[in-house]
Amino acid sequence: MKTKQKIALFLINTLMCVAILFITCFCLSGWGILVQVACYGVAGVGFLVGLVTFLTRKDAILKSVFVVMVCAIVLIGVIAVMSAVGHLEQYETDEEKIDALIIMLEQTGGWGMAVYFLLQVLQVVILPLPALVCYLPGALIWGPLYATLIASAGVIVGSVICYVIGKYFGHRAVVWIAGKETVEKYTPMLAKRGKIIFVLMQILPFFPDDILCMLAGLTCMNFPFFLGVIVLVRPIVIAVYCYGSAIPYDQPWGIAVWVAIFVVCISVAIIWFKFQDKIEGWLVSKFSLKRKKKPNEIPAAADEAKEETQPQQNDKTSEN
Repeated sequence: MKTKQKIALFLINTLMCVAILFITCFCLSGWGILVQVACYGVAGVGFLVGLVTFLTRKDAILKSVFVVMVCAIVLIGVIAVMSAVGHLEQYETDEEKIDALIIMLEQTGGWGMAVYFLLQVLQVVILPLPALVCYLPGALIWGPLYATLIASAGVIVGSVICYVIGKYFGHRAVVWIAGKETVEKYTPMLAKRGKIIFVLMQILPFFPDDILCMLAGLTCMNFPFFLGVIVLVRPIVIAVYCYGSAIPYDQPWGIAVWVAIFVVCISVAIIWFKFQDKIEGWLVSKFSLKRKKKPNEIPAAADEAKEETQPQQNDKTSEN
């Protein structure tokens, strides 16, 4: 990335952090202390990480921070507008405000579902949002079934767009979006290690699923196989998140389940980040396709026999 582009990203990122501070201070003053602290924290962390990545020239992380801050300011801005339109200051607690927001979104009907669908498409192509942020709001508003269907449709469309970007816009476009390190790391796996690796990466957590769709377009993976994997696998993963939201958080057994899920997720994350290279290497070695011997390959023993007979033939030729 050029220097001017990095400077522009950093400056815009800084302006968005400042805007979040002003929106929180003047438009969300009626919300509870936890919501305000969270908004201030997002602005502060966004600025610090952006500054560090800019000074250390971590271009991929700087892009990711920029995208996250765009999502944050849009989300906070929407909440601020809806708070003003719905007069949420009349509610005493944040829980009552959130319930009122959900009712407002339910009343949008088909328009709200269309926006939710578009959000899923964008989060695959350009907005790397966490799964909880993408799927759980829809499950709370329209229920797990409708949220799963709408989100799955959006994710499938977004995944196809990513495949097309890799297929027709080429290596340079994917590098700009995903980063050079990510492309160089995962492209050889998809190109040489067989299609089953792609299926596993779509199922297992912590793999960059959406970026892998772009990389699949760079390889020789055919579109019918790609589409079949996305249609069969991604809705199952989305359903797990959406139906997981039905677990109550105000009952003892529900609280125990959520605590267990949280502990498992944290444990898996720690194990993954500590042994990521070893896990990926094991998956590649375990499920990679065996290399087929080419017809024109000569066994090593035949090569050695040929080398031994060749000097004898040369000696006989010299004697004659």
